[in-house]
Amino acid sequence: MQDQEPEKAEQAGWKNRIWGGVALLILAVGVIAFYCQFNDLPRSFWRDASTSLPWKAEGLRIDEAEACWKSSAGDARMELRAFNFPLCRIRLGESTGRGHVVVHFVNSEGIQMGDRVYIAQADGCFAPRESNSVKAAGQDATVRLEDGFLSRDEYTLHQLDQHATLWSVKIEYRPEGGEMKEIGHLSIIPNDL
Repeated sequence: MQDQEPEKAEQAGWKNRIWGGVALLILAVGVIAFYCQFNDLPRSFWRDASTSLPWKAEGLRIDEAEACWKSSAGDARMELRAFNFPLCRIRLGESTGRGHVVVHFVNSEGIQMGDRVYIAQADGCFAPRESNSVKAAGQDATVRLEDGFLSRDEYTLHQLDQHATLWSVKIEYRPEGGEMKEIGHLSIIPNDL
């Protein structure tokens, strides 16, 4: 009888280890399934087609750039016209030249929306400028699109369609006395996903 008790305890120990292994396997499969499912959710940054920073041209260096859809809530001038509007922020790095940074927005069909915005820069600083579409001073500039917005419904569809082409911002540079050249582009990422 005493021999049977250690044998039963040993068998129970093996059974517990087998069930523990099965439980770990189920947990691992669950984690993998959750990860795969999560990656299938529509996330706009998967479609991001930006040029890696820093961007350099003759005497110009842009260290930081971002583009997004900004909510028009709280902006009395924009609130009646749009749910969100495109916005681009740029920060210059160490630059020695003079010229114009040119910003323009392109919709998902590849059509330029609004006018190109020219921002003068000299020796790593933007010329001070403030208007409805541009705020520039020091190393920072913010440019916002003034037309071609998406309605709330269009914006929601744009967020959720992971196969749609995103709107983009193209940044060009024209050095003083030189030719215009594209130096970078950013996808305008839908926010609030």
